[in-house]
Amino acid sequence: MRTSGFTNPYPTGKGDCMKIEKAKLGDHVEMEYSLSGVDNEDTLLFVHGLGSNLRQFEMQQQYFAKNYRVLLISLRGHGNSSAPVNPTQADYSVREMARDVQALLAHLGINKVHFVGNSMGGLVGYELLEINGGLLSSLTTFGTTARLHTSPFTHRMLLTMMRFLGPKGIAWLVGISASKDKAVRTRLKPMYEMVSKNALELITMNIADYDYMDTICRHDIPMMLIRGGKDKEINKNLGPVLEIMGNKPYFELVEMTNAGHFANMEKPSDFNEILKRFLLKQSIRNYL
Repeated sequence: MRTSGFTNPYPTGKGDCMKIEKAKLGDHVEMEYSLSGVDNEDTLLFVHGLGSNLRQFEMQQQYFAKNYRVLLISLRGHGNSSAPVNPTQADYSVREMARDVQALLAHLGINKVHFVGNSMGGLVGYELLEINGGLLSSLTTFGTTARLHTSPFTHRMLLTMMRFLGPKGIAWLVGISASKDKAVRTRLKPMYEMVSKNALELITMNIADYDYMDTICRHDIPMMLIRGGKDKEINKNLGPVLEIMGNKPYFELVEMTNAGHFANMEKPSDFNEILKRFLLKQSIRNYL
């Protein structure tokens, strides 16, 4: 069921507003999304990370909607998407979020997407590759590592911080430290204020320890990893991942030396051009 559209309270530009709709997926989740652009076979799906929402990709929507169909979403518990009532840890697994995405694509009649995921959003892409690889024409990640093993001490400290600060406190922290770019921090802060407290805590529990290396090994779809030079925490975990990915036939590593964890917001023009070139290569390959 598709519910009526509503206007984005955060304008995307000069008099421009994002059109947002909601879709009910099963009995428990209502997902907000924004679908725009030209009606063709190539759909770009952008998926945010923990705490953020679809508004993270407003500039990508404006840029790519001229030539592609562009889908932005807010995962369960984020933005204006609904949150499960009395959730368990399993309700916020990466696989459950991937199934939400799968259900939304079916609802919209979209059979294939070029997937672009930031941070946790990249993990959702890996999960989709695992449960239904046929949905993905390509997979681009940034601010994401395919393998992470957080120490128990670090995990406990992070979870304690999440519980103590809650969404408002995390939003404050994001507002002062998430990026070197003050304008980016200012845009991120209201997004983090909207996330569910349960989503913050339970997802943090679920993504402390994971490994998608086998998933990567078993699939040969075109993949691109964009590495922000200032994204120190992610970069220190990328070594083994790049060793595996470097052997894949259609893999690209692209460096954005002056970008951090939110490369698409910090350097939008550079990010858009990198993604545009990657997508053009896939189009050419498909015609050969």
